[in-house]
Amino acid sequence: MEYQALYRKYRPQRFDQVIGQEHVTVTLAREIAGGRVAHAYLFAGPRGTGKTTTARLLAMALNCPDRSPDSEPCGACPSCSGVASSVSMDVMELDAASHNKVEDIRDLKAGVSTVASVGGARRVFILDEAHMLTKSASNALLKTLEEPPDHVHFVLATTEPYRLLDTVRSRSQRFDFHLVPTDTLTSHLRRIAEAEGFEATDGALLAVARRAAGSVRDALSLLEQVAARDRTVTEEGVQVALGVAGPESLMKLVDAVADETPAAALELVAHLSADGVDLRRFAGDALGFFRGVFLTQWSSDVKELTDEPPDVIERWQEVASRIPSASVTRSMDLLGDALVKLREGREERMMLELSILKLVRPELDNTADALLNRIEKLERGTPRVRVAPARPEPATDAPGAPTPLRPAPDEHLAGHPGFKPEHPAEETETGEPAVESRPPETDRPLVTDSQPASGPAQAQTGEPPTPADFDRIWPRLVAGVREEMGVIRGALFRDAIPGGVEGSTLIFAVPAGLDYHLQKLSSDPDLHGYLAGLAGRLLGTPVTVSFRAADHPVSGQEPETTQEGPPEPLPDKESLPEAPADSMDPLSLLEETFGARLVEED
Repeated sequence: MEYQALYRKYRPQRFDQVIGQEHVTVTLAREIAGGRVAHAYLFAGPRGTGKTTTARLLAMALNCPDRSPDSEPCGACPSCSGVASSVSMDVMELDAASHNKVEDIRDLKAGVSTVASVGGARRVFILDEAHMLTKSASNALLKTLEEPPDHVHFVLATTEPYRLLDTVRSRSQRFDFHLVPTDTLTSHLRRIAEAEGFEATDGALLAVARRAAGSVRDALSLLEQVAARDRTVTEEGVQVALGVAGPESLMKLVDAVADETPAAALELVAHLSADGVDLRRFAGDALGFFRGVFLTQWSSDVKELTDEPPDVIERWQEVASRIPSASVTRSMDLLGDALVKLREGREERMMLELSILKLVRPELDNTADALLNRIEKLERGTPRVRVAPARPEPATDAPGAPTPLRPAPDEHLAGHPGFKPEHPAEETETGEPAVESRPPETDRPLVTDSQPASGPAQAQTGEPPTPADFDRIWPRLVAGVREEMGVIRGALFRDAIPGGVEGSTLIFAVPAGLDYHLQKLSSDPDLHGYLAGLAGRLLGTPVTVSFRAADHPVSGQEPETTQEGPPEPLPDKESLPEAPADSMDPLSLLEETFGARLVEED
């Protein structure tokens, strides 16, 4: 017997053999059993889901004299055999892609008017790819489709039902075919592999089913292709035969994105290209993987949203804890754009390399999402200001030595809304606060994320600060206000600049024109107290703060203009001297300077 492809050899011959479409087959079987068969059906759905096969089974069941009580055809009678071998005179299967003209519909209407080959039989007309009919052909079919003879039934099969005329859809009973779930398709492949004698692993069958994306015909074709070498189906064989990358390649891409290592990403693309991997499929697989990570980050139970195996979901959860959600969303956008460009036929490797480089290095991308990602990284990299734990001052001073008067660190922050003293005063039995008897403690050093809290304290000189000292601590002050004093104060303080030093007072200058900023900053005692306390610890000496307009002269500095008295009035136009008669003509100046020449219009 001549060899047949697996999808033809294992075409269902009964309604219960159609997998994943029980909502269609059960309904059709009950309509046949109850004698309520519609005159026209519309089967819509993706490719390879059983539309044409179900239409043939409907024709077999209608004409089978020995069908079972549940409307299953016997498959052995001449009528069933004729339909199965496509030689039945009562089942006309037309390809609408090649019979889409009005003349073709006219011939079809002539066939409708003929009687069946056997008395009492039904004639079934199957129009595959019905969306390919022209508008004129569809209109020519309307009357026949609406009122066919009693022994005639129409089945329109299409993958794009929206392209059919509304008048055609309204005259048909519609059934939507769904993509077959991965686990159902895997079980179907396992039964066929056992029947064919293939040595197949569960992982390989799962990979084939996932690559088929819900299409039974595609799954059987892929299984046949993988097993063609040595009748074995393994994961390595699937990767080699179908040109797909393994899960380890996806994890390498994730590592490159998380660690921002462009060299590793480019090496990955080079290895995939050298191994013959289909780069377009790899981009699609990477997009699907990041989609799984996205679902993991934003859903409470990702298992309810997907039918992937547990090991894939575990990898999603691992990556979801490593990469921020904003980066995952941006990765999906970039990979989706790359997939569109690859489908347009552009240079595959170059397009994929550019997209992966933008994934790994956001600064190479000038989109708004990339800029926001870079701003977030800068904000996360800004050192947070925090106060080191208090350490008691070593008792090395001589008895009776005067202790320098220094305000306690907590006094500068007493006005801050969220401030809590680290050493609250305890109350006595009479309810009055007890006087602490601990030794005087020095100012606590300011530390950042890059400096341990146990580092040496800044030397306390007690000398007035200088403008250079003010400039040195300015970044700390800005960061502290932004982190500790809230968004509004941080936005107002962001426009201020160091304006100088007057004794122990730090002058904060607000640019001219920002009167609202100056008013709010000058009248905020909490902000003044926080800045004074923070600057005092950074400088090692108590200071006060003051906000002034930027054009306010600072003590010790001379203003730029020293003109005294009112400004001189502008001269009157009549008093200006006349230009000498021999001054250069403007036209001559243009000719000498630019090489111009005078052109007279006609």
